[in-house]
Amino acid sequence: MADLSSVRRLARALPLSGAMETMIAPPPMKAPPAVAGQHQRTRRITRRANVSWTVFARVRGQRCRFHTVDVSARGAKLRPRADLLPGTSLTLQFVKSNGRRVRVAAMVWRVDVDGLGVFFLGSDSEGLMS
Repeated sequence: MADLSSVRRLARALPLSGAMETMIAPPPMKAPPAVAGQHQRTRRITRRANVSWTVFARVRGQRCRFHTVDVSARGAKLRPRADLLPGTSLTLQFVKSNGRRVRVAAMVWRVDVDGLGVFFLGSDSEGLMS
């Protein structure tokens, strides 16, 4: 099997198309990948509000209780961590500090040691930020 340096020498010697050169010797990455477990907060598009609301979830016919760590128009961080896997569908009912209840369809996006990241599905979440 040829090593990477001999493949690159061969790529420079042969007149290949730009796409083929990229396949043989891809350009260097602009930023290093994130370390596992680190949050990439710089990628977030929407602002997060640090609020503490009670959240009831309906999962596979069972009712679970959570508290929010933070909420945005697209998702929320919930605590405590439940025994759920990423991709699990949920129906969440947020109880805001003014007593107003907002029901949102969501999906478990990430499971961390300190809680769950959920991604809101549909446009029902608009009532959370008002």
